[in-house]
Amino acid sequence: MQTRRIVYFEEGGAEHTDALIDIVREAALELGVKKIVVASTSGDSAVRVAEKLAGTGIAIVAVGHQSGFPVAGQRFKGENAERLRGLGADVCLGADVCLGTDVLTNSIRQRERLGSSPLSIITQMLSTLKMKVNVEVVLKATDDGFLAPGERVISLAGSHAGLDTAIVFEAQESAKILDLKMGEIIAIPLSREKSDAEYMRRRAAQAAPQ
Repeated sequence: MQTRRIVYFEEGGAEHTDALIDIVREAALELGVKKIVVASTSGDSAVRVAEKLAGTGIAIVAVGHQSGFPVAGQRFKGENAERLRGLGADVCLGADVCLGTDVLTNSIRQRERLGSSPLSIITQMLSTLKMKVNVEVVLKATDDGFLAPGERVISLAGSHAGLDTAIVFEAQESAKILDLKMGEIIAIPLSREKSDAEYMRRRAAQAAPQ
């Protein structure tokens, strides 16, 4: 039997980023995990992880979001990509192989048109469990060769901004998503209600006619 600590944040949000990185550093050293994959739309959170974990021997893989979705012009910042590579981190911004797993992100938003496909059911369930993005970035990084299938990795993601969720996985390619194995939950928010509402307000404001 193993007993380990799980950190629960009452509400998800970017304000937990630094605390999460400290928690993950401790967990990675305790578990012997040598690689961390970070979901980062602009690259800001990934840079923070790489800076705070510099010198630990833990490899960082930053995985960007699909460019131009959900907001036109949304992209990983070039200066962040340069900073990350300067810190020895890998940056996964693939537009070919990696792009395929963004169907997992988008299918739930389009389910009224797509119908109840197995993919949309998986997506909805992972969203309900608050670990959809954690799964996606592991699949994307593996597809693009930054992770090896079966490699243990800690996946970091957040509630639309920053970082508040950390889960251990054994990496797998997107074509074998059903073979993906989850390990320890290190930290996770109990609710994302406030961050979801704020995200939808920002989306509505961005979509409004200027």
